[in-house]
Amino acid sequence: MEMMANGDARNVSRIVAISLLVSCGIPLGPGDDEVVAALQHDASDEFTIQILVPDTVHVHRSFPVSLTTYHGCRLEEGRTAMVVVGLQAMIVPYKRFLGSSVNCADFIAAPRRRVDMQFDETGIGTVTVVGLRSAKYPGEQADTIRVSRSVVVR
Repeated sequence: MEMMANGDARNVSRIVAISLLVSCGIPLGPGDDEVVAALQHDASDEFTIQILVPDTVHVHRSFPVSLTTYHGCRLEEGRTAMVVVGLQAMIVPYKRFLGSSVNCADFIAAPRRRVDMQFDETGIGTVTVVGLRSAKYPGEQADTIRVSRSVVVR
């Protein structure tokens, strides 16, 4: 059996804590009129995923995370949920249903969202955004994807 270094054990504990928060829906779960937003419009193009995080940030100071989400007719940008545990952050953007009475043509909106966050420890932070990848074919189920970016916290 392999022994874990203290830092490895701490990271595992934090990942487990984030996973428990997510599985319990606290505070990342969707509301009644919400669904997880798409991070990728064209499933064949990885470059359509746009998540911007600074290379270096300062401990205890807020910094912006910018991401683009995609939605179509009868949907609009919803809230963005976030949880931070140690040097691990998880962000889940949502879209809201406008209702079936909205009349519209096919379109794709791509609003840029900004989330302000901070880390309260120094080290290498990880920002993970959870969203959907658009289906490749009509009627196909969209995949859940997790996209991570690293940031140096000084």
